[in-house]
Amino acid sequence: MSNTASRLRATFLGDAPKRQHRVPPKTRALQVGTAVAAFGVLGAFTGMAGTGAEQPRVKTAAVVSPVNDSAPLPAAPAPAPAPQPAPEAAPAPEAAPAPEQPVEQKPVDHIGAWIDEAVRVMEQNGVSRDQVDPEAIRTIIMHESNGDPTATNDWDSNAAAGTPSIGLMQTIEPTFESFALPGHENIYDPVDNIIAATRYAIARYGSVSDVPGVSGVRSGGSYMGY
Repeated sequence: MSNTASRLRATFLGDAPKRQHRVPPKTRALQVGTAVAAFGVLGAFTGMAGTGAEQPRVKTAAVVSPVNDSAPLPAAPAPAPAPQPAPEAAPAPEAAPAPEQPVEQKPVDHIGAWIDEAVRVMEQNGVSRDQVDPEAIRTIIMHESNGDPTATNDWDSNAAAGTPSIGLMQTIEPTFESFALPGHENIYDPVDNIIAATRYAIARYGSVSDVPGVSGVRSGGSYMGY
């Protein structure tokens, strides 16, 4: 080691053999600083000395690009849409109700009503239903007056005798008065006229069905007055 180095070492380490007395602290700090600086300069010169061979160059490390954590991940495939139920078919519109057809009014059967009432009254007065045939009564009515309670025959022999046939079943007044029931004494009233004429037919022929005109029509013949 050279003398310079030895002195620096002695200064830095504070070798006692060559020192006569202790250096004051402040002076020592200055000496230490000077020694450090000198030691650094010496090191630099020492490094430069030597064989003079060129020091190998430090290869620059390859720069590795950091992984970019912020890069977006590939999007997950979208889930398949859930199957939707088939739309319900719209209900078929209700058919409009057919317009109501007017009910055909049947003609009122006045003749049938008059016959029914007359039969009821006769049964209440003891006339047997077996002797009363409503259809036979209708046959007589239609041939005698054509259903007209006010019909009057003014051309036959009875009319010539002054007692014309009157009403629904064309009875003369003497016959009507003989067979009318109490409370049914109006020759022009259809029910009263049926009662008197039917009782007369039963008394003379046994029943309305046996009247010659009724029997003739039912057998395919012609009607004749009773």
